[in-house]
Amino acid sequence: MNFLPIPAMPIRGRARKVAVAALLAGCPLWAVAHGSAELAEAAPQEQHGLRVGAAVAVTYLHADAVLPSARMDGFLLQGDEGSDRRHWGLEHGVLDAAWRWSPQWMAYAAIGKHGSDRAHTEAFWVQMRQPQGETTWLLTAGRQRPAMGVVLESAGHFDRFALMPLAKQATLGGDWMDDGVQLGWRGALAQWPATVDVGLWKGAVFPGAAQGSVVPALHIGTVVPMAQGQLALDGFAAHWEPEGRGSRTSNVGGGHSHASPLCNDSTVGKVACFAGSTDLTAASARWRGHDVPWVVTAAGWWRRDQGGLASANGNAAYRGTSYGGWLDARWQWRPRWEWGVRTEHVQASHHLQGPGAALLATETRLNRYHRAHRTATTLGYQVPQGVELQLELGQEAVAGQRQSYAVLRGIWRLEKQLLP
Repeated sequence: MNFLPIPAMPIRGRARKVAVAALLAGCPLWAVAHGSAELAEAAPQEQHGLRVGAAVAVTYLHADAVLPSARMDGFLLQGDEGSDRRHWGLEHGVLDAAWRWSPQWMAYAAIGKHGSDRAHTEAFWVQMRQPQGETTWLLTAGRQRPAMGVVLESAGHFDRFALMPLAKQATLGGDWMDDGVQLGWRGALAQWPATVDVGLWKGAVFPGAAQGSVVPALHIGTVVPMAQGQLALDGFAAHWEPEGRGSRTSNVGGGHSHASPLCNDSTVGKVACFAGSTDLTAASARWRGHDVPWVVTAAGWWRRDQGGLASANGNAAYRGTSYGGWLDARWQWRPRWEWGVRTEHVQASHHLQGPGAALLATETRLNRYHRAHRTATTLGYQVPQGVELQLELGQEAVAGQRQSYAVLRGIWRLEKQLLP
């Protein structure tokens, strides 16, 4: 039996030079080492000593109903109810520390918390840096955010906008923090600053599973000088082979979870399990003007799943693709004021073939698929002492539901050098 409920939709520098490039690309100083080993060399950590930091984002979200993006029906994700972020809540809180005890060695740790979830380790890594003439090599081991570039990594993580971008949510399931080893190279190509990162990751978090092979990933980035500004370009790719990646079915309630449900005897009848291969690619571009206070950003994400999807009620061969992105612009029209606008879009195609195809599409809500859109505008004011206040207005349409929302947001950041 063939089941096609959803049609396919159309759609020369040393490390310090890379630091300058990262800052010119718009990476905020407080976030350059915030869980990211790829950006650690851009942090103000050249001197020996201990640096500690904290960042907290608190929001009040007003909407008449739960935002449709909380669940993302029609996309093959973890299948839970998502988080209802209406009213007051902790968007994100982080405590971190970085310690450099020699020019070559640095360690970093960060503990984070979202809403009412339990605190978790966002980063815990050690990095060796080895300059060689005009280039620098980096070797980082431990828990970290795999290198993707400033735009792709920081989206949804103390971002200028309060909600995780739809495309990142639909393809990656949100932030990707993993255990692994990453080798980085910093140098120049055609006189442009360049970064290359190759990593091997455990792959136990979505879109991976508790069982599966090691995940290889590649990131390449550069900064292109232009007459009126600078253009930062980044590309990323990764490959998973999950064995039993779970997705909760429609007959199971429950709250939000950051982990994919396990596929075992205890979850029979509650989880649809995917086994096969997953490929993810992403790219971004950020332009920042020299003499004009504008930053324009574009990003795109693409994920393909191919393998078998099964539940207690049947199984099917599955092929699926999710892809989308966003375009935003920020204007700092006064020293303490900033205005921004973002438009987002994500879509998918699903193909199931087998005796349980129709039932599986219903259980995993793939039969509820619609394209997803979001538009938002934000106004921010920088208060002294590391505090920023923002007002965001937006509207999103996911799985046929349309919902407007308003967010009042406060962000506080602190960074201190404790030991010289």
